[in-house]
Amino acid sequence: MFQPASLKGISPTPLDERIRNRYFILYIIIMITSLIPLIFLEHLLIILFWKHPFYFFFLILLPFNLILSIYVIQISSLLIAKLFLIIINLFHAPREGNFKRDIKDKNYLFWNLRNIVKKFPLFIIATNPFPWFKHRFTLRFFGVQIGRKTLSDNCWISSEFVKIGSNVIIGMGTVILTFIIEQDNFIIKKVIIEDDVSIGAKCVILPGTKIEKGAKLSAYSYTEKNSILKKHMVYAGHPAKLVNKNGVDL
Repeated sequence: MFQPASLKGISPTPLDERIRNRYFILYIIIMITSLIPLIFLEHLLIILFWKHPFYFFFLILLPFNLILSIYVIQISSLLIAKLFLIIINLFHAPREGNFKRDIKDKNYLFWNLRNIVKKFPLFIIATNPFPWFKHRFTLRFFGVQIGRKTLSDNCWISSEFVKIGSNVIIGMGTVILTFIIEQDNFIIKKVIIEDDVSIGAKCVILPGTKIEKGAKLSAYSYTEKNSILKKHMVYAGHPAKLVNKNGVDL
């Protein structure tokens, strides 16, 4: 079971078309400035090695140069995005709540702006040949809390308001959403997944969900908003219901 190549497992960062069109220049600026360090690096390498008697040495280094280039653009895009996020958050800090899906609503507007800023680095990071770099570093860089020994490399996780404990297993294709749009309403709420939780493949975790320590969610299940899955219990279904309590099937 593999995720579509077109999705690349990037964090969900949807955009309102009206805001995207208005602030598209912001995305272009982030993309261009993220490429500047790579341009300087390649220029330096050409100056140093693209000359006699280093031509052969230059060609030998090409594979290493390719890997280095991938990381340079990924790290630079993260740093540029982080800088823009700091500036944006000075004007309006991220917050949880129920808001209007209206560009005049500051919470909705700035949520979209944060997504614009994160979109390019998250897309670039998704191409990393080492997939654990995506969640165990990138999402943490944006403030998502992910504990040690947690497996989350093949799922989709929102890039804010997420806290995942240690020794958690999240199945392939699972989506963890801290936002949801219902007609004209826009909801942001933190998702908390405590230690030793097991989540099967293709699950959907909706905003406000809390999964307590040692709980299990069977594959192809989804939680409702503000659900609480009790510790050491087993849940399954659409929406998820308690199916096993203290080792006894219900």
